[in-house]
Amino acid sequence: MKSILAIGECMMELSHHSDNLLKRSFAGDTYNALVYAKRYNKKLDCKYLTAIGEDAISGEMLNVLRQHDLNSQCVIASTNATIGIYAIHTDSNGERSFSYWRNQSAATQMMKLMSLEQMVSKIGHVDSVFFSGITLGILSDEDKHLLLSLINTLRENGSQIVFDPNYRPAMWRGTIHATQWINLAYGHSDIVLPGIEEHQTLFNHQSPIQIMQHCQDLNVKEIVVKCGELGTYVYQYGELIFHQPFIPAEQQVDSTAAGDSFAGTYLAARLSGFDIEGALIDAANIARQVVQHTGAIINQKNYQSVATLTSST
Repeated sequence: MKSILAIGECMMELSHHSDNLLKRSFAGDTYNALVYAKRYNKKLDCKYLTAIGEDAISGEMLNVLRQHDLNSQCVIASTNATIGIYAIHTDSNGERSFSYWRNQSAATQMMKLMSLEQMVSKIGHVDSVFFSGITLGILSDEDKHLLLSLINTLRENGSQIVFDPNYRPAMWRGTIHATQWINLAYGHSDIVLPGIEEHQTLFNHQSPIQIMQHCQDLNVKEIVVKCGELGTYVYQYGELIFHQPFIPAEQQVDSTAAGDSFAGTYLAARLSGFDIEGALIDAANIARQVVQHTGAIINQKNYQSVATLTSST
């Protein structure tokens, strides 16, 4: 059985339900991606490395994680912190903004709750490891170093490393701070999924070729460049392998999980043996359908209707 480890933070999500009610659920970028990876291929062993509290809401999140058939053996408990919270505000075009309460969450402490050796032992062997710029951003700089040490050890033990920059300005002291750590993460990765908009902001890159060259200089093997309406370009060892044109969704209700569902599907498809073209087509199809529903994790019934469009069925 192939296995994936995602590293990051799952939070309580509050989204608008009606004028007087908020809907409560659980989400986070790497968690969302892992859920979609598992849905794409139920035979994958999908582990999540995070930290939660010992309170009731943390227990509820852990139950939801298991309901999605995710492996919870790498979830660490903090005795003095709990999970973070965020609220989604969605405008009439389906674009969203967020409010966060996460600065002292359990996940921000996760690298200090166990030694590197204990974490490696707890994780065991995994075929692929997925983390993001948000995974880095929630940690202190000292803990960022610890995370990259863990990533490096897992890579040396045979894991393929996948990184999505997922740049969020509020999580960094400035662009110099962000580029420093994102470049370090690129240098530890085999597959990366940068977006052209974040690279325009961080590196002044204006084309997918510039992004490819930047990542190749950092020894990344497979580079998936997401360019919005220009589509997605995948490069391998400096050569363009496939370009997937942009096909808009029939209606965009909520873009919350577009990138996460894309990343999780692409990762699962590649790990399941699909070539780049097949993986990219399926990832784009899933993301295009997911944005037509509300919330980060669409319900299983809606996902089943989406999955019939992919090559995995």
